[in-house]
Amino acid sequence: MSHQASTQDEWTIHALNIHGVFFERKCATTVAATPGWRIVSTNYPVEYPPPSGPWRGKESSVDIWARKDIDEGQVLDVLIECKKANPEFVNWVFFPKDERIAPAPFRFSRVINEINPVGSGLWTSQPTLQTGSTTMPVANDSREVRGDYVKHQGNNKTKTSNAAIQDAAYQVALAHRAIVQEDSALVERARQSGQHPNPPWKTKAYVPLIVTTARLYRVDFSPAATDLHTGEIDLKAAALVPVENLLYEYPLPKHLQHSPQDSLAALKGSDTEAFSRMDILVVQAESLSTFLSTNFTQ
Repeated sequence: MSHQASTQDEWTIHALNIHGVFFERKCATTVAATPGWRIVSTNYPVEYPPPSGPWRGKESSVDIWARKDIDEGQVLDVLIECKKANPEFVNWVFFPKDERIAPAPFRFSRVINEINPVGSGLWTSQPTLQTGSTTMPVANDSREVRGDYVKHQGNNKTKTSNAAIQDAAYQVALAHRAIVQEDSALVERARQSGQHPNPPWKTKAYVPLIVTTARLYRVDFSPAATDLHTGEIDLKAAALVPVENLLYEYPLPKHLQHSPQDSLAALKGSDTEAFSRMDILVVQAESLSTFLSTNFTQ
């Protein structure tokens, strides 16, 4: 805040600031003002898994549903969760994935619509999990930490958290699953229409993204430097490196996981990451417009 609240109205605005509505609106206007991008919806209600008889899925909403037309017939939908950092834990620290254990591609969902041979008046729709590459840091673990441990007074001086990161990741992962499923159902109804309409797009990609006020860091270290007796690493053997964005491999709760396409590959352990995790982009709020402008060009 620019100054301390003193009146009833100012304390009310302060409470609303903490809730994050103003931050969500700012992010939405930032996206809308970025060339090539438009807002499909804000606070869009979602549910996943879809209803089945009396059973209902988990319900929530996605803060921002943004869209960019990459090329003729190629659409990109980015589903954005806006997350203010907890005032106690304003820094988010991410642990890089050890690529010696497993590769780190960028996986994302894409639906491909293909028109059948000329004259048939039909087309097919196929959802796929595609793999790309990224130059961003790739992480598979995270912690929220205080902005200043040295000056902190009181108990729990070394306290950390993980609640805000996990909550944001869960919300955007749920929205991603729900919107891909909803779009697929609508496309299927249109495809089976007796009017034989053209498909709404040739391809559409879906990417989940968290934008946050937290300062983002990558912690660089070698696992070999960890003492197996104490389980700790020497304080000089790890370094915090500030970053503006990164790719987080979020471990999905079971109700958000898909079955592996290749059961044999899953049994061999070669396809485990593809169906048990979701790749989520994490972007520091001040660099959101630049990130959207310089990425997603194809």
